[in-house]
Amino acid sequence: MFLDKLCKTNPNLIQTAVHMHQQKQIMPDTYVVDVDQFITNAKAILQKANDQNIELYYMLKQIGRNPYLAMELEKIGYKGAVVVDFKEAEVMMKNHLHIAHAGHLVQIPSMMVNQLVEYGCDYITVYSYEKLVEVNEAAKKVGISQKICVRVIGENDRIYSGQTAGFYLDQLEALVQKAKYLTHIEIAGVDNFPCFLYDETTKQIEAQENLYTVLKAKKILEGLGCYIQNVNAPSATCVHTLELMKQYPEITSAEPGHGLSGTTPYHVDHDTEEIPSILYLSEVSHVLDNHAYIYGGGYYRRGHIQNALIGNSYEGLVKDSVILPDMDSIDYHFGLENPHHIGDSAILCFRYQIFVTRSDVCLVKGIHSGSPEIVDVYDSLGGKK
Repeated sequence: MFLDKLCKTNPNLIQTAVHMHQQKQIMPDTYVVDVDQFITNAKAILQKANDQNIELYYMLKQIGRNPYLAMELEKIGYKGAVVVDFKEAEVMMKNHLHIAHAGHLVQIPSMMVNQLVEYGCDYITVYSYEKLVEVNEAAKKVGISQKICVRVIGENDRIYSGQTAGFYLDQLEALVQKAKYLTHIEIAGVDNFPCFLYDETTKQIEAQENLYTVLKAKKILEGLGCYIQNVNAPSATCVHTLELMKQYPEITSAEPGHGLSGTTPYHVDHDTEEIPSILYLSEVSHVLDNHAYIYGGGYYRRGHIQNALIGNSYEGLVKDSVILPDMDSIDYHFGLENPHHIGDSAILCFRYQIFVTRSDVCLVKGIHSGSPEIVDVYDSLGGKK
């Protein structure tokens, strides 16, 4: 999906990955991250957001909940993490990182509410009154008032399978009335997902009906006496999307994820400030019936994998078509259209979600100064190896 763009904009990352693999410094089934370019991308997004008074929460599930990158993002001015689920919250707490937003897309389990509230979280999203009560009780124990984001949902919103949740607009009044008796929470924000998406037909990022639901909810809640400080509009956050947000001055926060690595769908078809800063490295395992097979483990079914570069040197790389495993099979290997030498490096670049894989993540600095060095290797869930 991003291979051609990677070749055009960040060939040094490819060259470094092949060299390190051939020198037996990096194992196959590893995502290699160009840390310097990742941070350059992040700075561009942050500068744009600061110009518009939009707060940014970094989303790192895609890149394996990596604590090193999280620390680097906080150093340059990112407010903190948005944790997509409670296990990501555990990673951030273990590494003493700031949690800016939790509970969206996955609620905090009952067993963990006390721990999270005591640790500290700027905003907790809820989509049930029962969860609101739990958060209130936890906040009461530590003597704070916890800010709450309400996840809202509209009849015509785009909701992905597995993410069905939220309060309908006509349920907000009843929620606010019941919440008045909860003394240690403050309904202070609204959110929904996705608020922006890339349209394959128009080749543009466009506001979704979900965003308009959020804006309607803000007005309703304010009419009910709530002070809404945070209008959270996630998905596809990058410099270009932030420019679009100028049309919606109510938006106060966004959550870059793939934008940080230059790998939103928008980045395929457009020249952008962010450039790809990650690739997937594998190795030719064997050849059978004139097809080479490379090690798998990092497959994401929405990744749009098409091609790979194969060879034992940067100068010798050739492009080949990838044969994906069946949807009902485990990705032990990827096939290639042609035979290749066993031990050859394989370079792929596609839409990734490392936290749902069994891959490693290798962080490399100094690529563009000519002195690349491995910072560390992590597993797919943010653990240092």
